[in-house]
Amino acid sequence: MKPKTLVILLVILVVLAGAGALLIHLRDTRSSSGEMGAYLLERFPVNDIASIFIKTPTSAVSLKKAADSWIVEERFGYPADFGKLSELVRTLKEVKVGRRFDGSDKVLKRLSMKSPDDADALKEEKGTRIRMTDSKGAPLLDMVLGKTRAKGAEKGPPDGRYVRMGEASEIYLIDKILSSFEAGPAEWLEKSPVQADAGEIQKITCLGPGGTPVRYLLERTARGKDLELIMPATDLNIKKSSLNRLSNALSSLKITDVEPSSASSGTISKDASVRLDYTLFDGRVYQVYTDKACSATVPCRIRLEVAYEPPKRVKPEVDPPAESQEKASAGAKGEDAKGVAEATEENERLKSWVFTIPEWQYQAFFTDPEPLMEKETEKKGVESNPGR
Repeated sequence: MKPKTLVILLVILVVLAGAGALLIHLRDTRSSSGEMGAYLLERFPVNDIASIFIKTPTSAVSLKKAADSWIVEERFGYPADFGKLSELVRTLKEVKVGRRFDGSDKVLKRLSMKSPDDADALKEEKGTRIRMTDSKGAPLLDMVLGKTRAKGAEKGPPDGRYVRMGEASEIYLIDKILSSFEAGPAEWLEKSPVQADAGEIQKITCLGPGGTPVRYLLERTARGKDLELIMPATDLNIKKSSLNRLSNALSSLKITDVEPSSASSGTISKDASVRLDYTLFDGRVYQVYTDKACSATVPCRIRLEVAYEPPKRVKPEVDPPAESQEKASAGAKGEDAKGVAEATEENERLKSWVFTIPEWQYQAFFTDPEPLMEKETEKKGVESNPGR
């Protein structure tokens, strides 16, 4: 091969290699900025998020990262549902692009992609805006969610959504719905304020206003046993369905909203409220204060506090040596001190709040023994139909 020919071939090879490298670079750039099938937020710094602001045409919510948890600012700093928050952020990072196109002002209005802050836009023309910042307030994300998209002529369930970044006119069709971002402040709350296993309840005591008198008392002798009615004395049987509702009322408790106990509209007076004490085998006592007024139209509210009552400890049939007794006594004192500390900490977390709960849950906290009793007519009905 002639030297001149070899040089020409080498030049052509270099040009082709350079063109290939350029094409790869352009392809990679598009992939990270909206190429079809690529992640829309491929390099999104999830671990840097410290604040999330969500605004819809009708509501707004601010989620902030506190020392050891996330809080909902519009609900006086009450803990946010971290599981829901982290799941949505993870989903956001996994969003893929279906297609992209430039949107005129008319298209933005039609797809409900105008900013909710736009005073000149109609309500139906506005979308949901999500802003995320780091601990220094630097922006990490600014996105507007528009209408959802459904495939096919029959318009079945949505399979995608139109979004745009900040004030940009470029629109992306993504493969996620992200509807949970449109929830109001109450929907972002941690819904389970207490963790109490129904099987760990040693007794349930219902007390009248001011802590007296005892309206009823249910107790079980050991784990795995049934709760039995101790007070009041009666010949009637306990209704199993009602007992199950009562014993599970605390463990299945889910709140719908929250407000400070200092708020006049939500204050439940301890001296004027009926109280239910759920005493656990480990000594924790959950005190549930019920509101007087509650109906389908009036919110059902409760307050929660936590105390500690040293649990009953089984004494050995034969007295152990003095040294063993001293060790056992010291161990019991240590357990009680730990129990008091944990109950005090949990009480500090709960006592400042009034919780709104669904009416059906509120009705499970029986403040009178009558619903727990099996009426004579019900008893006779079961006896005459033993197969039921």
